[in-house]
Amino acid sequence: MKLLVCAALAATLALAQSPFAQPAATSVASTVTFGIAGIATGQTARLNVLNLAVGGPIVVGGSCQITAAFLDAAGTTLATQTLSAGQGQAVHFDLPRSQAGSGADPVEIRATVSAAFAVSANTATFSPASCSVVPTMDIFDQSTGRTQTHMETTHMLSGVMPLSVLLQ
Repeated sequence: MKLLVCAALAATLALAQSPFAQPAATSVASTVTFGIAGIATGQTARLNVLNLAVGGPIVVGGSCQITAAFLDAAGTTLATQTLSAGQGQAVHFDLPRSQAGSGADPVEIRATVSAAFAVSANTATFSPASCSVVPTMDIFDQSTGRTQTHMETTHMLSGVMPLSVLLQ
């Protein structure tokens, strides 16, 4: 069984590295999460994501797709959005308290950020590149715009690939 999985993985990698490969879309994704934070009436949570330059040549047709999501304490998605960020660009995604659920103040939330370098189906280039992003999360007062909480520490979420994908 191990030999079959290794052979399937080797064949997939060989095809992907072939100069004749024309993948419909290729991406390498990573996901991080912030810890729990409280958001109260009159506040907004903001995810900021800076896409650092990945170095090396820019891949024609490539882009960094950032998926930002806010979740409640039970892990239910409150809001999500996918944004495109070029090298050296920053994007943000807001969650006002009014969209964070009906619980008593403060409502506990967390945020996740996934970043995937994608090569469009219209290009003949395969790229093993990945996005290099720096996410932060702020909670600010809606009336004054003042930041009340700033979070930088994230935790990597494991990317598990189902065995069935390798055996197809």
